[in-house]
Amino acid sequence: MVSSVSANEYNSNNDFANVTTYSITSDLSNGEIQTMFNGASNGDTFEFTSKSYDNISLVVDKQLKIISNKNSIINVATSLTDKAKDMGLSNTFGFYFTQNSSGSILSGLNIIAANADYAVILDKSSNTIVENNEISQALNNVLVKNADNVQISENYIHNATNNSLQIKDINNISIFNNTIAFNGRSGIETSNMFDSLITWNEVYFNAFNGISMYNKSSNNKVMYNHVYENTNGIFLNAESYGDKFLYNTLEYNRMDPNSELGGFETGNGFLFGEEFETSKKQLPDISYNALMHNENFQAKNNPTKEQFKLGPNYFDSNDGEHTFICPMLLAKILKMDFTSVSNGIGIQIYDDGKPVNDFAFFDQKISVDGKEYSVEIQNGKGFIQTDSSQDHEVEIQHGEKVPDYRKETVEKYTPSSDDNKGSSSGSSGNEKGFGSTSGSSSGSGSGSGSSDTTTDSNDGNKGTSSNSNGNSNTNSTSNSVVSNNQGQVIANYGTNSSDIISESTSQTGEEEQSQGQENAAEAGSVDSGESSSPGDSDAEGKVYELDSVSKKSNPLQDNSIIIVLAIVFLVAIFIYGYRRKNEFE
Repeated sequence: MVSSVSANEYNSNNDFANVTTYSITSDLSNGEIQTMFNGASNGDTFEFTSKSYDNISLVVDKQLKIISNKNSIINVATSLTDKAKDMGLSNTFGFYFTQNSSGSILSGLNIIAANADYAVILDKSSNTIVENNEISQALNNVLVKNADNVQISENYIHNATNNSLQIKDINNISIFNNTIAFNGRSGIETSNMFDSLITWNEVYFNAFNGISMYNKSSNNKVMYNHVYENTNGIFLNAESYGDKFLYNTLEYNRMDPNSELGGFETGNGFLFGEEFETSKKQLPDISYNALMHNENFQAKNNPTKEQFKLGPNYFDSNDGEHTFICPMLLAKILKMDFTSVSNGIGIQIYDDGKPVNDFAFFDQKISVDGKEYSVEIQNGKGFIQTDSSQDHEVEIQHGEKVPDYRKETVEKYTPSSDDNKGSSSGSSGNEKGFGSTSGSSSGSGSGSGSSDTTTDSNDGNKGTSSNSNGNSNTNSTSNSVVSNNQGQVIANYGTNSSDIISESTSQTGEEEQSQGQENAAEAGSVDSGESSSPGDSDAEGKVYELDSVSKKSNPLQDNSIIIVLAIVFLVAIFIYGYRRKNEFE
């Protein structure tokens, strides 16, 4: 994470050397704590040492370090204090940081703002850090406006009535390693954001969009985020110039017929809104993302906009006819293929036949000899440990749409003590685990609570990779076998005969190098992807085990050709017999 933040050139002016430390206990009233704040010097530390505090609403008008090492619960007041009224403030809040508070730190608190307008407000408070907090239940949990060089990191921000994190008129904000979930509208909402970084966040189960971007957005980087189970993953409805959307996983986002956007403008991984504008020279760079299992389109343009081109992305299929991309977008489709390695089976993402080594993280469903696994794809690679002395039947299951069930627990959510950490998926840069659901059982998303992978980490921020090698090729054979050949592995790509495109490998056949393609992908029907029923897997191996995976296909669809041929054959026999009968009469 240090490399990610340094790329944004975050500059902190937080200096807390040689300062006074105040111990704040729960027997102090809010007014008494406010008086202590008012009398403090810049750089002083206020440590909340009790378990719980009630009716808290504090104005921070100096550079202060406000911390708790006991995860102290701060219950926010529902009315304005006299100091807030004197300042002309109209919204209720837990902590209000003014311009004079620039350089402050807020850390280690559990701020519950039930029936308040905001839990935390940063107003012109530049160089301020909000980290390692749990913040919940306000109308909008956190508002940052009119500031520069702000850091929002390692927080669990959830259950806002509207938006969890609002960003307005900001330069150079760093939002990283947060879990943002179960909110009534968007997880992150930005308006006029410039030169900023949103990275390594888990954003899920928000009733509107995972990330909504409005008005102006310029030179921002949105990278390595896992955004799922929202109405849309990322909604770009802004004038966007030079923005980069790289290495994100946008999956399982669902349609909502009652959405203010209109039902057909929901259920998309990436959605461009009516107000989206850009120039051809500064198109947003949308590349090396995994857009998968979204209920409507993986990526969708607004019908009033001109068709334009995305960068190379993986759309959960090697077949351009089944990638579910809006026909108003051109898309370069990255391919997935098998490789053979000495101690197992490798999986690799390719761009025009060249291995991709920096990519979104996601889990891919794989069938090996009839046993089903979920293999973690990191840096464009995955690995399954197998007996290398045998040949194996292997299938990559592509094209699966969202399951037809959804948890009904988006109401006020009571997390466990470990919910803001989750489980690690091999990326030490993101302690919540890139694929975890932070303690909730959403039933989907790309992660599993426990893993036993065989890959070794070579980058704390980017996860693990396997030593896959060899070239990938295509072939028309129906056999699906991976042999221990340490070299070329030839793949057979199936058709979308059911809800899942099964893609297999074979050791025999004519070689054809997998090439990326540019495709308007006009086959993105919403009704084409109802999921198959879940089943159980008893697979064992050093990859993720699946709790609910199905390879069931549609019997009518699969057998329809045979049925038609049988009918034609019977009709032909009848006609032939009738003619023969006439010949003998």
